[in-house]
Amino acid sequence: MSDTSKMLFNRRSFLSSAATVAVGGAAATSLVMPARAATPIVGAQLPQVYRRKLGNYEITVLGDGYLDLPHQIWADLTPEDIDGYLIDSFVPTGFMRNGVNAYLINSGEKLILVDSGARDLFGPNAGLFESNLAAVGVKPEDIDKVLITHVHPDHVAGLYTPDGEVVVPNAEVLVDEADLNFWVSESGQAQAIDIAKPWFDIARQWKTAYDGRISTFKGEKDFGDGISSFPLPGHTPGHTGLRVESEGETLLILGDAVISAAVQFANPDASAIWDTNAEDGKKSRRTIFDVAAKDRTLVTATHLPFPSFGYVDRRANGSYQWVPEEWRYAT
Repeated sequence: MSDTSKMLFNRRSFLSSAATVAVGGAAATSLVMPARAATPIVGAQLPQVYRRKLGNYEITVLGDGYLDLPHQIWADLTPEDIDGYLIDSFVPTGFMRNGVNAYLINSGEKLILVDSGARDLFGPNAGLFESNLAAVGVKPEDIDKVLITHVHPDHVAGLYTPDGEVVVPNAEVLVDEADLNFWVSESGQAQAIDIAKPWFDIARQWKTAYDGRISTFKGEKDFGDGISSFPLPGHTPGHTGLRVESEGETLLILGDAVISAAVQFANPDASAIWDTNAEDGKKSRRTIFDVAAKDRTLVTATHLPFPSFGYVDRRANGSYQWVPEEWRYAT
């Protein structure tokens, strides 16, 4: 027998023997191992938190959960139109799953919260703000400042309990004057569509809980700590975007200027039925999309898919594309 034949033979013998031992061992083991129940399906994600450095700052996204919205929330689009956009984005059709995000900015000296989630007002799938804040080791009383993009329930309700107690006791709360005045007004409530009428009551409850702690501003405002506001009206009268800057890096927080990545980047003229001024909203959306695309600026927004950081790319046909930032394994 040649050396090659001996080598093949020995290898075949080894593989054959190994297979026999493996099968036999498995069979023998199966005779003595007790039956085990299948591992239960968890059906939930781990805490929805994500950190990202911005210059010397650390930005933490605090996922509040999600809302499932029907296609009827869109003012000028048919269900078939909406499903077409969803299909193009490879997401389920028939409804729109809408994430809710809040943001914690750590400047190294101060903790600044942007919005606060929906609490329990829209069902059991949202209201994770407090638990996710605890997951990152932050106590509500340690927050120095709260910036509100607009006074909708899924942005302010996390700041107070069902009993009207404050959640963030030591923070100054800042909100656009026009937005606050509108959402606590009887005239605004009287003219609102039915689905939005209860939102005025929630705004009043929130205002009452933080009586004496709320400061207002108008339009563009420098809050210090590298954070400033810019107006994005339309979704609400005083809807506000925020610019965060540190060491030459910039983040734009767009609030609800875009509430669906699948729909409104492809069709920036798509408006929700509760937008207080749809034409202003379209103009705001196109303007900020153009700025973000031209300058290649990092953006985020409350309802963009978690963890919600990314970029806007302008297409040749006048629409836009959402480009999620790659996951950062290190902040």
